Amino acid sequence: MGEPIPHIIQSGENLMDIAKKLGLKDWHQLKEYHDSVSEEKTSETPFAGSTLMTPSQEEIYEMNGEEPPLDPVEEEKEAEQKQEEEKKKEEEDKKQEEVSKGEHDGKYFVVHGAKCVCDKAVNPMQTADLQVTSHKSIVLNDQSKKYLATEDDKTFIPPSATFGQCKLQPTTGGYLPCTLSPAPKWTKTYESTQVLGKKTLTEISELQCMIGGKITINKHGQTDSVSNAHADNTDPLELAAVNPAIKMPKKADTIPVIDSVEIILKPKI
Repeated sequence: MGEPIPHIIQSGENLMDIAKKLGLKDWHQLKEYHDSVSEEKTSETPFAGSTLMTPSQEEIYEMNGEEPPLDPVEEEKEAEQKQEEEKKKEEEDKKQEEVSKGEHDGKYFVVHGAKCVCDKAVNPMQTADLQVTSHKSIVLNDQSKKYLATEDDKTFIPPSATFGQCKLQPTTGGYLPCTLSPAPKWTKTYESTQVLGKKTLTEISELQCMIGGKITINKHGQTDSVSNAHADNTDPLELAAVNPAIKMPKKADTIPVIDSVEIILKPKI
């Protein structure tokens, strides 16, 4: 606590005016402060010429419930430190993104209906169909239900005994059926492509079952069927040239269009 600072009361001054000049929000605290450090008590309107004991600036900040401003040198140092931390975080995020891109290069996106397997299933080839329920926005393969899977998609068909029998749940009568208990999100997701803020899945993505199994992608679910876009971009002449079963399109009859006629008369010689 700083030393009290004496203030000589001027004519017409009151505690409210003095508190305002000092930057103290509540003038009652000024009276309480004076009375606590001085033997002579004061009133709301002290006599001119009397001495009022006032708190230091640090104590005023404390009375107001405020943090004192930083020293300019300290403030600059703190700003530099914050800038350095942000730069470091940005570099780490960029590095992580590059790593993420690298491991997902050449991998297919996973879509609604993808086939998944569990490494703790009695039958390792027992598959379950992944259901995309996190959005209805992005569709692949030009098909209405091929929604792009995200880290939040954890619904499978069949919903019960999803991956058959579980090797981690043995009994005297055999293995119990799978009781899938998925982790909150998939891992090894693709951060560079997101749907509504959710990272997307590729062929290397994994989902941990809380019982102990690891669910992976067996088939990504995309198809190589001819889409509407392919049909729209097909040249009938080229298609007929490579496929004899397709008839060559008839050449459309065209009638020349004459915009104008110019007649030039030449004199007889």
